[in-house]
Amino acid sequence: MTSAASAKPRIVIVTHEFAPFRGGVATYSAELAAALHRAGEAVEVWAPDCGAANATDEFTFPVARLRAGGSLEFWDLVQFARQLMARREQLEPATVLLTSVGAHMAFMILMPLGRVKCRCILSLLHGSEVLRFERNPFWKFWARRFFPRVECVLTVSRFSRSLIKRSFLSSLVQQIVMAPCACSTAAIQSVPVANSGDDKIRVLTLARVHPRKGQLDTAQALAQLPPELRSKVIYQVGGKGDTEYLRRVEETCRNAGVVLDYLGEITDTLARTYQQCDIFAMTSRTLPRSVEGFGITYLEAGFHGKPVVGYRSGGAAEAVVDGETGLLVEEGDVASLAKALQQLVTDAALRQRLGEGGRCHAASFSWDTTARIVIEAVLKKAS
Repeated sequence: MTSAASAKPRIVIVTHEFAPFRGGVATYSAELAAALHRAGEAVEVWAPDCGAANATDEFTFPVARLRAGGSLEFWDLVQFARQLMARREQLEPATVLLTSVGAHMAFMILMPLGRVKCRCILSLLHGSEVLRFERNPFWKFWARRFFPRVECVLTVSRFSRSLIKRSFLSSLVQQIVMAPCACSTAAIQSVPVANSGDDKIRVLTLARVHPRKGQLDTAQALAQLPPELRSKVIYQVGGKGDTEYLRRVEETCRNAGVVLDYLGEITDTLARTYQQCDIFAMTSRTLPRSVEGFGITYLEAGFHGKPVVGYRSGGAAEAVVDGETGLLVEEGDVASLAKALQQLVTDAALRQRLGEGGRCHAASFSWDTTARIVIEAVLKKAS
């Protein structure tokens, strides 16, 4: 390593959500680390091993696996915190970037108690963390002691930034910087796709199976389509999660005569799955402790030229440009959602126009740009 490289601040991304765990936080952490590495930064990721101690990571950057589970359960968080304390000497000279709620929870207690120290600490808030901390007196107490120590808060959307500014955190944080998401590398691979050979319209939801992601809303909207359109639609659901919720989605489709194609968890065929659908739907809802801060999958569907339909909820209106890359309706308005889906199912020209708009919109986001934003924040605070 050259002396110039060794002089750069070492960046440690700490997250409790990381591969093999799937989701927006895991994607953000991995893609940002890869972009920082491409930019020549000394970056590594610290994440739980999720019980797979012998697993090997195939990343371009170093990954330190901590002996802990990747959930927010009490004992997993305790083990995560203990592992961080065991490595505190490695943290002291580093710039630490927290990218998940679990990482924040650990540091919110460890730092005020003096159990860990670092050269500089940055916080990435997607949105749900703000709701969780604000609604829980225990975490609100520790947040008040932790966030004044944070040099800079990064966030993924204008919505998330406004959420922070409207919360109790507004008086605690020194600076808020936008560091947007972009498409995952796995989602934008070029793969050949065979023609389906039928005249069916495939509506895809690719997300964790959970009420927050709104698969049931989409199924209920499809059930409101005229019978001749319901027979033309295949609702594809990809992802794992709440099995009882999935059962309700299946029952809704079955009762309405809508074919449901449950794809399970999508791993190596992410790009192909997007390419094979005709419409992407994700009707995310805002829950008391969880919100869609942005929605990377909206961009990924747009990258593949697919029109998007969703709720005007959280940061979705920044990932989806209503009327240009997709159609948005008010959260919970299933009747309007059904009308939007009917428009897309029956109008191939509209699907193509919105899909082309999605390609252009997705191209305006880049992990390399986000990495430069983070590097500037790190250098500014390290100087």
